[in-house]
Amino acid sequence: MKNVYIIAEVGPNHQGSIKVALRYVRKLSSIGVDAVKFQIGIAKEHYSKNSFKPKYQKKNNSSKSIITDANNRLLKLNDHIKLFKECKKNKVDYLCSAFDLKSLEFLYKNTNFPYFKIPSGEILSIDTLKFISEKNLPIILSTGMASVDEIKRTIKYLNRKKKKKITLLHCISDYPTDNKNLNLNFIKKLKKIFNYPVGLSDHSTGVLAPIVAVSLGASIIEKHVTFDKKAIGPDHQASLTIKEFKEMIKLIRSTEGALGKEKKILSKGEKLNSLAVRKSCVSAKDIKKGEKISKTSICYKRPGTGISPFNFSKFINKRSKKFLSKDTVLKLRDFK
Repeated sequence: MKNVYIIAEVGPNHQGSIKVALRYVRKLSSIGVDAVKFQIGIAKEHYSKNSFKPKYQKKNNSSKSIITDANNRLLKLNDHIKLFKECKKNKVDYLCSAFDLKSLEFLYKNTNFPYFKIPSGEILSIDTLKFISEKNLPIILSTGMASVDEIKRTIKYLNRKKKKKITLLHCISDYPTDNKNLNLNFIKKLKKIFNYPVGLSDHSTGVLAPIVAVSLGASIIEKHVTFDKKAIGPDHQASLTIKEFKEMIKLIRSTEGALGKEKKILSKGEKLNSLAVRKSCVSAKDIKKGEKISKTSICYKRPGTGISPFNFSKFINKRSKKFLSKDTVLKLRDFK
């Protein structure tokens, strides 16, 4: 990935409506995202009768049944074929996290997505990991809630048959994430430990974290997006509006430009300015024709159009071909 790959995570923010989900694709494709991401699942396939809601979902949803909630916010499996086609039509990648093996198998068979996206909650799901490990698609792996040892174990399992192309996403699975808990410096450590490209799956409320992550070397930014932050549902409060997401993209692209390359590059402006503000070898006094030059004959003043002060020795013991007044930039052609 040459530029930062920006994923707009719709997740369940379509409220279970394919009409709204398709609208997300059309809106997001017009603001410059690289991919629009959804979630797929069959509630009874990934929830047992002992399942319970995480704290942030209890805050944002009043229903007592976790399966009822899931059924209300999950799209039908066939809806994802429509979303894939809509993404293709609008020239953005379709991505989707699967929460159970049946959904993942359906997704793989019926769409042509560019990456397996493993969400943080599925990092230990050995059935879906096994399926993914047997395919040749590159992988984006979120690491929220996972220890380094757990990440190592999952990567080892994914690579059990063949080394995979994997991008790890630093992630704090807290909705929304307070800035003080972002721990963005771990992006560098994550890259060092695993020697894989690293990005950020962000659940904070603003755009600071993605911009900082890009400056730390993140190659992917995944961020939730919503039409309405006040809507009922688990992810709306940790999402950006379309307008905010557009501004984030603009800032990321500007940050990429500002970061430049890992080598020293002198701009045209710098080169021009150096002529004015650097110094050259200058006559420290009037120099007569035929006079031999010594160190006391030379001083160093602006502009930088002459011989560098570091090369003053080129003049020593040479004789002037003509009279040179004090404070004149010295040229080698005027000496023999």
